[in-house]
Amino acid sequence: MEEREARELRLKRLKRKRMFTMIALVAVLGLLGGGYWFITDRKAKLAAEEAQKKAEQEAARNQKSKITGFLLNDVNEAEFTTEDSSYHFVWVEEGEYGSWVRQGEEDFPTNEEKLQTIIGVFCELEGTSKMLLDDIDPANYGLRDARLTMKLTLTDGTEHSFCIGDKAPYDAGYYLLYENTGEVYVVSSSIHTQLTTKEIKLVQGETFPSAEPESITELRIEVRDGETVSYVPEVAEDGTKTIPPIYYDSVRFVASTVQEYNCTDFAQYGLDNPYVTVTIDYLGYVFTDGGLLTREPCTMKLEIGDKTVSDNYFVRVDESDFVYIMMKAQAKKYLPE
Repeated sequence: MEEREARELRLKRLKRKRMFTMIALVAVLGLLGGGYWFITDRKAKLAAEEAQKKAEQEAARNQKSKITGFLLNDVNEAEFTTEDSSYHFVWVEEGEYGSWVRQGEEDFPTNEEKLQTIIGVFCELEGTSKMLLDDIDPANYGLRDARLTMKLTLTDGTEHSFCIGDKAPYDAGYYLLYENTGEVYVVSSSIHTQLTTKEIKLVQGETFPSAEPESITELRIEVRDGETVSYVPEVAEDGTKTIPPIYYDSVRFVASTVQEYNCTDFAQYGLDNPYVTVTIDYLGYVFTDGGLLTREPCTMKLEIGDKTVSDNYFVRVDESDFVYIMMKAQAKKYLPE
């Protein structure tokens, strides 16, 4: 009897212990679950706050700031340096009109359209990621001893100076220092592209006369150490004139690719003794001393020299000081087979 009562008592104690254990486990699981939820919720809130902060910072970086705002017509001088050269152009008034003249080389054939494009990008500048030069190390941005610079002088004497530094991360553009304010921005890559223009792109090519196939009276092709071939229109008995196919697209001779202006050594291009010389006689439009437009016999000469590295040809027109590049497709009709 006593053993039975003792066994029942042990069973009750065991059940009570198991119940307390279960209650404790449930409590622990509740605490763990609540802690996990709290930690997870806290992490989510922190991540959301961080994402919002980054978005605000990114928006601030991408917020365009106006740097300059003046007209191209207000610019009187432009001084700039590239990796290859330095330039100083001045606007010179000439009666009702004017022109850009390179200081120190007044006979420089300025390509005004290209020059105005370069100047124009600095007239209305916009940038992002505004910083102060005093707060950064210029060397880290390529702004110490920068090789690309621009200084514009306006008609009222105001000067605006800029430096272009290194490329910004993630193809965002290039760092630009606006020296007037000491502010540093990231600006469009197109500004860097304009300021790295090669000198030859600033050269304005010559104006070639034009001739319609019907106005050409004779075309001669002379090959060095070879024969000269002449092409003239054929006139039938009924007066019908047949124009040689080679007349078509013969003038103008050359595309607007200038190799060198003011050349003094034509031998380097094979133009001291041209491989092929093309001479065209035609009736061209000319102005008389009285200002009347009339047609008179004219002659144009094209000299074809050596090949370029791209398998095109160096050429010269009317014995000028310019050397051009003529595409192979244009030149081949004049070359012997």
